[in-house]
Amino acid sequence: MKGFNTFTKLLALSFDFRLFVLLAIGFIAFTVIGTVSHESGHYLMAKCFGYEAKIHYASTGIRDNQKDWLFFKSVWQKYPSQIRSNQPFPEKERFEKIRAEHKRAGFWLTAGGPLQTMLTGTIGLIILILLRKRYFSAERLSFGLWLLIFITLFWLRQTANFFIVLPMSIIHGSINGHGDEFGLARYFHLPVWSILTFSALIGIVILAVVIFKFIPIKQRLTFMAAGLVGGVTGFVFWLILFGKIIMP
Repeated sequence: MKGFNTFTKLLALSFDFRLFVLLAIGFIAFTVIGTVSHESGHYLMAKCFGYEAKIHYASTGIRDNQKDWLFFKSVWQKYPSQIRSNQPFPEKERFEKIRAEHKRAGFWLTAGGPLQTMLTGTIGLIILILLRKRYFSAERLSFGLWLLIFITLFWLRQTANFFIVLPMSIIHGSINGHGDEFGLARYFHLPVWSILTFSALIGIVILAVVIFKFIPIKQRLTFMAAGLVGGVTGFVFWLILFGKIIMP
């Protein structure tokens, strides 16, 4: 009985179908918005470093400086052993300068997407906390208050990525994943899963805080159901079916 009372204090068995539909649509929309805005982080970093870039439905195409790239490639082909052993070779100074610049740019180009996602979610969380009295006193949330929750849940990209990549890695028998967080971990010489795992845990904590602190008890079950249905539908809609057609 005590456990049941605790359950009813955290999650009332109340379901609002109209709210469910609206929130599910919101999750579908924010799956698309979150994906494209994540890629805009990569795009903006590319522009800051003078690269040509184009946003696709789930990636950002980046073109390096063609002149520097051709030089770098030709030198590497001519002097591979000298480069690997750090021996002198013609135009080494220019080669090392381009390589250092490329490595620095590569870090920021990779970090741009996750930084945009996590910064947006963090800003949402800060505003959420500042407006906490409005949430705590509300029996039902207004459109504006729901919108702020969706912005805060940009952090869920990290959690979703973890639970998508992990089973795929197990199935394919490889723990050396590909993606922004894995690239950043390698850059800092950290365990390859460290950044994604840590950020995924933060996303879980933020989700729990949002659900059990900021969403009225009568709307929690509806929100959770809409998140599951809308999140999966948004993933399939954008990343599998139509994204490649709309933003190839």
